Amino acid sequence: MINYLHCYVNDRPDTDWNTCGTAAIATISDYWGRNPYGLWRREYDWHNGRWYWDDGEAIDAIRNHGYGPDVVFGWGTTGGRIADALRSYGCSASVGYSGFFSWGWENLWSSLQNYLYWNRPVPVMIDLGAIGGPWWGVHWAIAYKIDGGRIYLGNCPWNPNPTINDFLNAWHCWFLPYGFNHCAVYS
Repeated sequence: MINYLHCYVNDRPDTDWNTCGTAAIATISDYWGRNPYGLWRREYDWHNGRWYWDDGEAIDAIRNHGYGPDVVFGWGTTGGRIADALRSYGCSASVGYSGFFSWGWENLWSSLQNYLYWNRPVPVMIDLGAIGGPWWGVHWAIAYKIDGGRIYLGNCPWNPNPTINDFLNAWHCWFLPYGFNHCAVYS
């Protein structure tokens, strides 16, 4: 079981508006040992004693190579864009989302649990308002562990370990169009 996952974050408010999907790409590619842009590891993480890329440099490199936000008006990143980036780095990746009226969400939940059981972190699109964050705010967090009736989310300071029920409500993203409900990128 993954007890700690270093996650890249979009922490430059004036530059990184809506690049949480790009941060998710950096997190998963680094987790699988990929460094497609030859970034230098210069940030030390005291939680696990390892070195990581600078968050901003990683986001900039990914965005500059064509994998930045792809939703109109820069409003975010689709699961397809994240999967395309990961595949270009040599990782297997697929996108899952529920159908109309949330059809098939139970299978996606089962897949997510299975991936986490096998220590495979998964970017998940969540509605922040459902877990205590800003209403109508959508975010790519990284699910990496389920334990004690809670799911653990990296790059989610609003609520890093919501109850499973709260997570499932957030993951639903009920107000978004088809293709964004229960969205996750499995790698």
